[in-house]
Amino acid sequence: MKVCKPLTVNVDEHVLEVLQRTAANDGVQEDELVHEALRRYLGLRGLAVLDDVTRKRSERGVRLDEGAAMALAVSEVRAARAERRRARGA
Repeated sequence: MKVCKPLTVNVDEHVLEVLQRTAANDGVQEDELVHEALRRYLGLRGLAVLDDVTRKRSERGVRLDEGAAMALAVSEVRAARAERRRARGA
């Protein structure tokens, strides 16, 4: 369970309008969209996927070298993005 802490930020009106419109179009909460944008900007999304894949493989006794783990993580991110695009198109 992740713990979220409140954060107050000042956002340009145009950016806020785009945020609200994008969240509505994607069917997500605005804070989810902000989290996703920050993760992407900070590069945490790929690292989190890599860490998760590596941990899951390790728990199953499967060892991956760094290159194989990264390739698998990239594949998972691409699959998640494709699924999101399909869901928006439906």
